[in-house]
Amino acid sequence: MENMNPSRQRQWVLVGSLSLSALLLGGFVGGWAVWRGASRQMEAPEFLQEQLHRIRPQSSQPDAGPPPALIRVDTAQRKTIQPRRPIIGRLIEVRMVTVASEVTGKIIGLPVEEGTPVTAGKTVLAQIDDVWSRFALERCRAQVMSTEAKLKYELLELERHKQLTGKKVIPQSELESQQATVAELQANLAQAKVAVEEESERINRSAILAPFDGAVVAKHAELGGHVSPGTPIVDVVSRGQVDAMLMVPESAINRIDVGQVLPIRIDPLAEEVPGKVVSLTPYGPTASRTFPVRVRLDDQGGRLKVGMSVTASIATGPETEALVVSKDAVLVRPDGSTVWVAVTGDDGRDAEVHPVPVTISARVQDEYAVEPETDKGRKLLTAGTRVVVEGAERLMPGQPVRIITLGGKPGNVAEREGAVRQASPTAPAKAPGGPANRQEG
Repeated sequence: MENMNPSRQRQWVLVGSLSLSALLLGGFVGGWAVWRGASRQMEAPEFLQEQLHRIRPQSSQPDAGPPPALIRVDTAQRKTIQPRRPIIGRLIEVRMVTVASEVTGKIIGLPVEEGTPVTAGKTVLAQIDDVWSRFALERCRAQVMSTEAKLKYELLELERHKQLTGKKVIPQSELESQQATVAELQANLAQAKVAVEEESERINRSAILAPFDGAVVAKHAELGGHVSPGTPIVDVVSRGQVDAMLMVPESAINRIDVGQVLPIRIDPLAEEVPGKVVSLTPYGPTASRTFPVRVRLDDQGGRLKVGMSVTASIATGPETEALVVSKDAVLVRPDGSTVWVAVTGDDGRDAEVHPVPVTISARVQDEYAVEPETDKGRKLLTAGTRVVVEGAERLMPGQPVRIITLGGKPGNVAEREGAVRQASPTAPAKAPGGPANRQEG
């Protein structure tokens, strides 16, 4: 290359440049031709149909519709119900007292804390120093002994005065004076004995005992503090029974009587216990138009605690016969309520569903009393009809469905009469075309 002249070098560079340009131009023309051919092929209906046929399962058809949906069902029943309304309340104490001191002195013992269980007449809530009461008791006892000695002497003198008066040695006035002296000493002796009893009782009451079985809920004094009669020491609430305080509206208050048994649900424990109405106050706040009702409950071995929230089921109307479905079967939307009815085919397995517009006439715990709004709905939704309680998220009218049991296996036709199968939904149901909210009874 070093011996090559400059003109020869320029020729080789020119040939290389032309070759590279020709190669790039050929690649561009070829790519444009391939793209043009592919575009025309993608526009051809025959080619697109062939590709769709390859990726679609052989068994599917363009007009097959949605596949069967998996659902769980319950049975509509006609039975006697009574509309009820939940009333929110709270547990309150049956008895609560602020225990106060009855003596004066320094607190030398306070063995309880907030939450300490106490037993009536046995648990010491506080110990007050009784040293001054013990000194006073000894002083009163000495006073009793002194008075008794004086009285014994004066009684002997009284006997001598009676003898001398009988012999006309002393006048009657001296005998009467001696009798007055004896009477005064007898009164002083009785007063001294009362003082002894008083100081003894003050010593006994320096140990403050629990007034009833319960628990300490508050402390108002501390160890070393000085108290006097009336000074609060602790607050104690009773145990064994608790009351549910309910504020019942005026529309339902006349359906409650003292002595009536009501079901009370303890919300934190998710349990229901029976309670007896023990008081009904015929005077309530004007603004809320509610009336206080106390329902007595057993505290279930201490499991029920003051302050827990409760829910009572109060009857709001007379008993009536109605068509009842599970509340999970009713889809509530702003434009109305719907119940999906499952109509079983001849094979007893596959079925199809139809929506039935309904009106909710009453709510009773986990069930709704419903009335179909149309003639067609009244024919579809009757006693014994199966209604969808789970799996209605994307149902369409007339869609085929497959009924399953709790174990996930296909279910047979439910018996028209017999036990109603209960199934808890795992997801909230939606009405066709949008979400729906379930209303709690």
